[in-house]
Amino acid sequence: MDATIDLISDMGYHRVSIESIAAKAGVGKATVYRWWPTKARLVVEALGSRLEIAPVVSTGELRVDVRALVHSAIEIFTKSPLSHVLPEMATDLDDDPEARAELIRFLGPARAGNLSLLYSAAGRSELPHDVDAGLLLDLICGTVLYRRLLGRRVNSVTVDQIADLIVDRCLPRSVSGFSPTA
Repeated sequence: MDATIDLISDMGYHRVSIESIAAKAGVGKATVYRWWPTKARLVVEALGSRLEIAPVVSTGELRVDVRALVHSAIEIFTKSPLSHVLPEMATDLDDDPEARAELIRFLGPARAGNLSLLYSAAGRSELPHDVDAGLLLDLICGTVLYRRLLGRRVNSVTVDQIADLIVDRCLPRSVSGFSPTA
């Protein structure tokens, strides 16, 4: 697991092979393949064993909690080891449903806690009672991940705009006027 994390941190997902992981770990590649038939499964298990993603703790104030959800997504998708691996691994997940299922299990507890936070806000009537909390989380994470993929930062203005969109149902406006690339 350590060899996997070290190599993907240093070289990136695409440049790492099962052979290089086995060599760094001091084992034969057959040993690695016996336990992990694909690189994606090995990497997801390694991340799951070394990286903890905690759900956001509710403050009971929706705006504060949504901002915390956005900041958590920023941390996960721009600063953690997962931020470098996930975009590169995405195509392998299409061909490896078991690796995708393992990734979902790894992310599941934090997602469940964050869903609970949003449903609690609905219980306090801060969000509609029939809110699709999963879609809200996808919008938050998707925005952060998409901007990262395009090399665009998520700054405090973006955090505020996402919070305004969810809390006040206020559509984001361009800060500097029309910008087709913003």
